[in-house]
Amino acid sequence: MSSMCNSMTTCVWMLLSFFFVFIPGHALLNSTSVQTVHRGTSVNISCNYKPSTDIDRLTVELQTDNKLCSVTKLNNSWINQPCRNHCRFIWIPETVQMSFEVSDLQINDTGMYKCVVTRTIPPPSVLLREERTFVQVFAHPILSVSHVRALGGFHTILCSSEGFYPSALEQLWMRNGEFQNASLTYSINKTNPDGSFTLHSYLNISDCVNYSCWVNHSSLSQPTILHMSPDCYGSRDKNVWIALATSALLILTILIITAVCEHSRRAHHRSPVRVNVTPEPDLQSHLQYDIYSLLGDHHPVHCIPVGVHSSPQRTPNVLH
Repeated sequence: MSSMCNSMTTCVWMLLSFFFVFIPGHALLNSTSVQTVHRGTSVNISCNYKPSTDIDRLTVELQTDNKLCSVTKLNNSWINQPCRNHCRFIWIPETVQMSFEVSDLQINDTGMYKCVVTRTIPPPSVLLREERTFVQVFAHPILSVSHVRALGGFHTILCSSEGFYPSALEQLWMRNGEFQNASLTYSINKTNPDGSFTLHSYLNISDCVNYSCWVNHSSLSQPTILHMSPDCYGSRDKNVWIALATSALLILTILIITAVCEHSRRAHHRSPVRVNVTPEPDLQSHLQYDIYSLLGDHHPVHCIPVGVHSSPQRTPNVLH
């Protein structure tokens, strides 16, 4: 041991470190570990401390910028104090291990967590252990590809990565399996209300070949490639116009039929009721009598009844 020491001070520090590390229940050793979890899952933060039986009162706390959870060990029983949502204390008596569980982690839960163990009785208070764990919460990108039409009439394809965290993400276009020049793309990166990020990449195209979107993120085990099936965009636009014209023609036909039916219905309500009236016979033209004169020749004289004429007739003078 002396050959490894350059001075008496170095030897003393090595001996003290050896003593504190290997005596359970009395070691104050600050360490930091890193845990990566996905959004919505839970994490277990170990305290890495086994309390001894000679401690009357022990306090264990989970802290970030403030206190999340606290428990107190009095003799052989644990007294739980109110913990924040999604936090709970775990005690395993068989292995004399204690830890904290934080569930339903979200992006804003990323940060440093500390398990602090303090002896309060017998006094004075002594810090026995402070275990630090950095929790990194990842969020998978939600990927999609689609056809869009940009200003100017260009045929454009869109690759979207939504809701990912952290912000570092690679997103590239491939044409027939070969990466496209990034200068040919137009990208929009934005921050979402929950702290996650979204990236939209646009690519103007003029041919009918295989295009793919290549995405890489720390939350993915390997890069993901989204393929777009070949689409002859000219034929596609032609089909769209045919569908629109057919729909317009169908709507016009329905409107014409509706107008004709409405006109017929109104004409039916306005038509007068026809009544066949037999005209009375013209008495003046049909009611005639043959009157024979008693004087002179007996020739019939046509005469119209007096009641039929409207004008009075003079009475002839009779010569005796």
